[in-house]
Amino acid sequence: MKLSKITIGGIIGIVILAFWIFMAIFGSMLTPYTHVEMDLVQKMAAPSASHILGTDQLGRDIFSRIIIGSRSVLTVSVTAALFSTFLGILVGFSAGYFGGKTDEIIMRFMDILLSMPALVLAMVVVGIMEGTSILTLTLVISIVFTPRTARVARSALLTWKDLEFVDAAKIRGESHLYIMFMEIMPNALGPIIVEATARIAYSVMTVSALGFLGIGLQPPTPDWGMMVSENKSIIISAPWAVLAPTIAIASLVIGVSLLADLIQRRLINE
Repeated sequence: MKLSKITIGGIIGIVILAFWIFMAIFGSMLTPYTHVEMDLVQKMAAPSASHILGTDQLGRDIFSRIIIGSRSVLTVSVTAALFSTFLGILVGFSAGYFGGKTDEIIMRFMDILLSMPALVLAMVVVGIMEGTSILTLTLVISIVFTPRTARVARSALLTWKDLEFVDAAKIRGESHLYIMFMEIMPNALGPIIVEATARIAYSVMTVSALGFLGIGLQPPTPDWGMMVSENKSIIISAPWAVLAPTIAIASLVIGVSLLADLIQRRLINE
């Protein structure tokens, strides 16, 4: 029974994520309008056959904006998760492998970054970079999440660092890089993959939060968080303008979280 529930949850996560990936790639072929097309006659129109999810206060089709917006959300979130994992592995492995003062200095700096809330740190880095294109936003979120992935990578390395096969590699005269990435990393990938998957969900929430605060992706690029912020003033008269992007954010986060849970159970718990 328990295994069945795990499988169902994993399948649901995969289906949700596959849906958004499909929409991000092919959604522009399905959208009836462009994401910037305005129709002031139809502003704040309720969901109908012509506007599946209704329109916002400028008469823009919400369905089209959500579908096109999924591209930027997924691009930033997935790329940031992968890049922060890459940086986290480099930092965490270096700290754990060399130990001593190297470990102390690196991890204390990571602790300083971890002491700041992720959103606050992201806002600080955005302010330093002076711009929120897809590239800069990806770099910002990567920097924010690197300390967390570094701690997971360090912990995973320490689990295998003192085992016999590592000592054998040292006796053979293998380089430090070879030992870290060819001997230890294949065995330590389980928790790192789980962390990378979970970071996608956190990245989606961070991208959306920055968009809601007005310091994320800027118009005309549609952003789910920005859509919520733009339409919060009409939530009473046109609730669909806020609910639709909110549900999109929640569904993607839930889908990725379910997938991360499935991966954790398959790679670690079992």
